[in-house]
Amino acid sequence: MVSLMQWLDGHAIWMLLLLLLAAAAMLRWRAHGGAAWLWEDCSTGFRPEGGKLLAAAGLAAAALALLAIGVHLSQSTQPVQGLMALDLALQRMVSAGLPPALVPLVRGWTMLGDLRVMGLLSLAVGLWLLWRRQGLQLLTWTVAVAGTGLWVRCLKAAIQRARPLDGLVHEAGFSFPSGHSAGAAAVFGMLAWLAARRMPPRWRAPVLAAAGLLALSTGLSRVLLSVHYASDVLAGLCLGLAWTALVLWAADRIEHGGGALGLPRSEAQLPLR
Repeated sequence: MVSLMQWLDGHAIWMLLLLLLAAAAMLRWRAHGGAAWLWEDCSTGFRPEGGKLLAAAGLAAAALALLAIGVHLSQSTQPVQGLMALDLALQRMVSAGLPPALVPLVRGWTMLGDLRVMGLLSLAVGLWLLWRRQGLQLLTWTVAVAGTGLWVRCLKAAIQRARPLDGLVHEAGFSFPSGHSAGAAAVFGMLAWLAARRMPPRWRAPVLAAAGLLALSTGLSRVLLSVHYASDVLAGLCLGLAWTALVLWAADRIEHGGGALGLPRSEAQLPLR
């Protein structure tokens, strides 16, 4: 498992490009009439505003870039200054405020973002969408969730930030950004999108709010357990939000005939029923 993760760290950017090329090939194949049995996505009244999705993606990506620059600049400074000094101060304050009786609860809660849990959940949702023949939603789910994981590996290998000392649980690998936080933002955000397509309008806001709270609480648990700095968690949440919002924007353009990925309008309009 460790050797696989090490190999993935060195090839994550190529895997990400392969994922995007495969998604584009699937869309092109469908535009020419291939695998029509799979593309039976039902029409829906829920459609996120494209401008807001792009704004969210841009702001989150900008925040992620600033955090990455801050971490890079503060890693080599002695004495500790900048973002690293702030992270250490927050780490001491948060760790000191966690009652020992709550440690098992936080350890259990942080499993929401564990790779194994997220992997099984992602597989289950993917199989369900395949069974329901929701081809566009399946493709969107795969690119959003798998792409987030690959972006995490790319940034971890590039920044190579060491984890905090004396974590309450053992974690291997680099610290920035938090994979638990990025995965939670992507998975819970995508689940909220899938659910919002299938429920009455009055339930959509609570579902989106619940997804946000789950992602935030998962990220907070990483700081409480001293396995990530606060900037790691914030960067992970920004990464998951930025990539998911961008993928959802592209999916909306494809679903509603916006000519995404350079497809002609007539080909981009997927048949919905």
